[in-house]
Amino acid sequence: MQQEMTSSEQHETRPELQWQRIRFWRSALLLGIPVAILSLASGLLFFALEKSTAETFDDIHFWFYFFDVGREINVPTWFSSGLWIVAGVMAGFFSRRAVAHRRSWVLFAVVCVIFSIDEMLELHERLDTIGHELAAFLPFDLGFVWVIPGAIIALAIVLALTRLVFSLPVGVRNGLLLAGAVFAGGGMGVETLAGLSVAAHGMTPEFFVLTLIEETCEMAGIVLCVAALAHLVEYKRYDGGVAYRLAPRS
Repeated sequence: MQQEMTSSEQHETRPELQWQRIRFWRSALLLGIPVAILSLASGLLFFALEKSTAETFDDIHFWFYFFDVGREINVPTWFSSGLWIVAGVMAGFFSRRAVAHRRSWVLFAVVCVIFSIDEMLELHERLDTIGHELAAFLPFDLGFVWVIPGAIIALAIVLALTRLVFSLPVGVRNGLLLAGAVFAGGGMGVETLAGLSVAAHGMTPEFFVLTLIEETCEMAGIVLCVAALAHLVEYKRYDGGVAYRLAPRS
């Protein structure tokens, strides 16, 4: 005769009381909303500025300054820098809880903090000095030569974190790989195109559009990174609250 489940067994088998992962795409879409708003605001204000008259130019430029993705120390920069800090804090927390690759988690956290500072201070553009020396060995002009040493540094970071990334659960690993591809594609790929555009035609609307795409890709990359790290967390509801833990690799 089949026995009825006790109240405690029923409590444990309720779906909402089991361990659940923070969903990657839900987090990415939620964090992607401000990215879309900031990019749209920047684009609309730029083209409004292009169509402005002498009477409206100052008013439009006032707002464009705060939302221009091509500038530093404004709302898009603050948002990106803040997201990098969030990613760094999460990586630092994981370094305290992880049973393996703790040093790699610490490196991950440090890289995120450095990228946060870079967003505010444009440290990567200080690589131009080295870039000009390396560019002399190339048979073509890149426009923004900082991308040469930047690519070398990015490769070194990737190699240093490869073991950590591939030790993570599949969803987290794929999310981080996607985040890196989107960020690097914008930060170096599209920016290279923008540099070539400036070298050929100067500061044209085409350059702004490329810059807008570049910065949007960078913000999207950071969003995907944070969402992937959040996907590493599982939560379980109790009558008295919520418990959290790192998801197992499987």
